[in-house]
Amino acid sequence: MKKTDPDSINDEAVQWFVLLQDDDVSQAQLDSFKTWLEAAPEHQTAWNEVARLWSGLDHLGEKYTPVHGDTGYPKAELSHRSRLSSWKVVVLAACFALIAVTGWQLTPAGLMADYNSGVGKRQIVKLQDGSEVELGTASAIDVDFSKDQRIVRLIAGEAFFSVTKDQQRPFIVKAEEGQIRVLGTAFNVKIENGVTVAVTENTVEVSTPSNQASKVTKGEMVHYDKHSLSPVQPVDLETVQAWRQDQLIFKDTPLDEVLTEIQRYRNGRIQLFSASAGKQRVTAVFDARRTDEALDIIAASLGLQIYRATDLFVGITSK
Repeated sequence: MKKTDPDSINDEAVQWFVLLQDDDVSQAQLDSFKTWLEAAPEHQTAWNEVARLWSGLDHLGEKYTPVHGDTGYPKAELSHRSRLSSWKVVVLAACFALIAVTGWQLTPAGLMADYNSGVGKRQIVKLQDGSEVELGTASAIDVDFSKDQRIVRLIAGEAFFSVTKDQQRPFIVKAEEGQIRVLGTAFNVKIENGVTVAVTENTVEVSTPSNQASKVTKGEMVHYDKHSLSPVQPVDLETVQAWRQDQLIFKDTPLDEVLTEIQRYRNGRIQLFSASAGKQRVTAVFDARRTDEALDIIAASLGLQIYRATDLFVGITSK
C-alpha cells in the first residue's frame, strides 16, 4: 500500500478497516497497519473518517461498539463475530467515497478551457482553419492559432483531430509532456496513464521532452509519458475510433482496464473489491451511453456481484 494520492489513501483506509475486523488478523498485519497509519498525517485522517463513518451505520442491522484492543486502534465489535459482509463493506466504502472523493468527478474537465465536453458526452469543435476536433467524454482543449503555427493543447480526456493542410503553418497538438506535429492528417490522442497517439490518415511526428521522436503512420500508434516513448506498433483503428460511435470495444482486456474506461463515461465512482477479479479478461462491445447495463453484463458473465449506493457509487465484489 504505497500509493499516496488522496483517492488511494481513502481506499487503503477502508481496506485496513476491513482487514482488522478479522479474528485471524496476524501480528505482522497489525505491525504493517501501524506503520501505514503513522507514515503520514493523511493516513490518520482517512482512518479516523472511516471509523467515524462506520459508527454512523447503525441502521444496517449490526450492533457494535468501538473498542480499543491490544493494537490501540478502533475495531468494530460485532454482535456476531465474523468478517464483514461484502455488502456492508461496499456501503462503508460508498459513504467514504461520496464524502471524500466524488466531488472532483462532478466538476467538468478543463472547466476554464476554451472547449470542454461533459461526462459521457461528445462535442465537435470546428476551428478557424477548417480543421475539426471531436472531443470524447470529459475532455477539454485550449486553442492558440497565430500566423506561424496552429497549437491545440489537450488538457484532459480524448480527442480525434481532422487537420486541414496548411504548408505555412504546422498543426501541433500538445498533450502532457509531449507533442504531435502534423501538416494535414487525422489521428486520435488520449490521455490516460500517459498519452496514446493513433493515426488514421497520413503521418504525424510524436516527440517528448527527452528528445525522443517517432514518425507514426496510418494504422500505427505510440504511447509516451514523461519518461519514455514506446516503439511504434500496429493498432486496430476500429477499436480506437469506437468512442466516436458511442461504442466501447474490448478485446481480451483485463477487467481493471475495462472498468477504468467505463468510469470515464459516468459520474461518481466504480470500485472493484477483488484484485483477482481485476485480472479476468473481457471481450465485448458496449454502448457507452448505457454504462449500468455494461456493468451488469460484465458481472453476470464473470460471476461477480454488483452493489449500488445511490447513482454515484457502484461496488463490485466476488460472489
